[in-house]
Amino acid sequence: MRTEEEIRADYRRQRQELEKQEEDIYRFQQKGEEIAQQTYEAILYQIRQKEEDCTDILEMARREIEQLETNYRVDLQEKKREIRQKTEYAEEQFRKELQQLERNK
Repeated sequence: MRTEEEIRADYRRQRQELEKQEEDIYRFQQKGEEIAQQTYEAILYQIRQKEEDCTDILEMARREIEQLETNYRVDLQEKKREIRQKTEYAEEQFRKELQQLERNK
């Protein structure tokens, strides 16, 4: 049977890993938003270089980028949800193991 210290150490490691995953997702999200903005600005710049009216093209590009961003956010929200579930499960297991340890004393 594992000791309380081992249970606590495992739980801390799990939490640290899950927190790192959350931070990675946050950084990934920030980078994605930055890239989307840069892409939109690059498209806008290229269109403004032309002398003809490109409003329709710009609007189409904007809608495409918005759809990509929406898909991106949905995927990130799913990853965040998965991490929350893993965190809740780790906490539940931690409490159960401590309770079991107490009962066996």
